Amino acid sequence: MKLEKRAYATMFEKEDGHWWFVGRRKIIASLLDGLPLGEGCRILDVGCGTGGNFPLLSRYGEVEGCDYAEEAVRFCNLRGNARVREASIYELPYADNSYDLVTCLDVLEHLRLDHPALWELKRVLKPGGYLLLTLPGRPELYSDFDCLAGHLRRYTREDVRRLLLSVGLKPLRITSYTVLTHPFILYYMRRGNIVGGRGRYIQAMETLFPASHRVLIGLLGMEARLVRHFDLRGGSSLAVTAKK
Repeated sequence: MKLEKRAYATMFEKEDGHWWFVGRRKIIASLLDGLPLGEGCRILDVGCGTGGNFPLLSRYGEVEGCDYAEEAVRFCNLRGNARVREASIYELPYADNSYDLVTCLDVLEHLRLDHPALWELKRVLKPGGYLLLTLPGRPELYSDFDCLAGHLRRYTREDVRRLLLSVGLKPLRITSYTVLTHPFILYYMRRGNIVGGRGRYIQAMETLFPASHRVLIGLLGMEARLVRHFDLRGGSSLAVTAKK
């Protein structure tokens, strides 16, 4: 499922500084630091959006990306990311057993068929390679916000574990995040449902109080330090690592 074109423009504009993206990268870094990724690691970011995660992923190896949307690829190219291709997650244009690490960040919830997508992610992973996912968690939180963001579902931990095992991947870590920021997220979702309307979610991506960006980034930074040591519970998002 493609996002609206204006959503890619907003993502491109906000991804480097918005608390959600910055905080998620801190969580991702904590998980990747715990994986034994060697030198010369080949990384594929599937559903790479506008390429904002490339600088982080490049710390761990040589990065390529793909996205279903032509608009996303265009913005990646504007960032100087040349190794990005337009491709469907169901038919990745890469050879079997090619990558040491595959990342798929907040993508599966947009797909009608997540199971065959995971098979394809597994196919391009080398034996012993790692998969990193981020997903919206806690199905009971599904709201108008999810509909407007193009989310077809939210996942429980057990949903994710079963899904990984069903394609022959070994779950390593399944942790919540946005635990400390969860009250703010709930308030934002409910406020948007009441007074924000469709355009508020799709275009703005603003915090309720712009000065709160630093506070929210700091809270997610604290979570990232905790995630280095153990799995968290209670947040509205999940971060997952698995091994082929």
